[in-house]
Amino acid sequence: MKDDLVFPENATEGERKIKWQQIAEITDNDFGFDTPKADSDRIKFGVRVLMRNDAGGICVVKSTRYDYMQIPGGGIEPGESIIDALRRETREETGFLIRDIQPLGYVVEKRKDVRNKHDWNHAISFVFSASPDREVGTEYMEDEIAEGFQPFWIKLDDFIATQENSEGKIESYSGCFSNRRDIVMAKYFKQLAN
Repeated sequence: MKDDLVFPENATEGERKIKWQQIAEITDNDFGFDTPKADSDRIKFGVRVLMRNDAGGICVVKSTRYDYMQIPGGGIEPGESIIDALRRETREETGFLIRDIQPLGYVVEKRKDVRNKHDWNHAISFVFSASPDREVGTEYMEDEIAEGFQPFWIKLDDFIATQENSEGKIESYSGCFSNRRDIVMAKYFKQLAN
């Protein structure tokens, strides 16, 4: 665990005791952004899941409107533990309850450029692997429905190749970070599986 890793308020003692491995730190410099804005001490905490099926595919969320994919996950809500958020986000975005949950590590994002329109400059995503258990149906938010979100199974290598092909072509500031985050998580997951 890195000395600077902080946890959401309702992280359990067990979650805090995990030997968290930093997978990556992604900064504005990675994309050539260099117009800093006022610093914020607010941290956005999130969870991400690499869920593999028996056929060797991983479940991603695909936007049919904008033709991009991302690893399922999202923000930890007030009052939630890390695992509670993981279970909720996975169910909402993939439609599956999960089992065999294993912590993989965490990714730090430092978004300090004026292009960052959030009220936070620092994000920590706790990353897990899991297996699908029972399918119960998705629960997308209105903006996700508008984007045509749907769960989609894809081979890990194909996902990595698709995301790498998008590098340098993404116009959205947040999209640059999300894409890079997904690449490093998927490559780390592949490395652990080999």
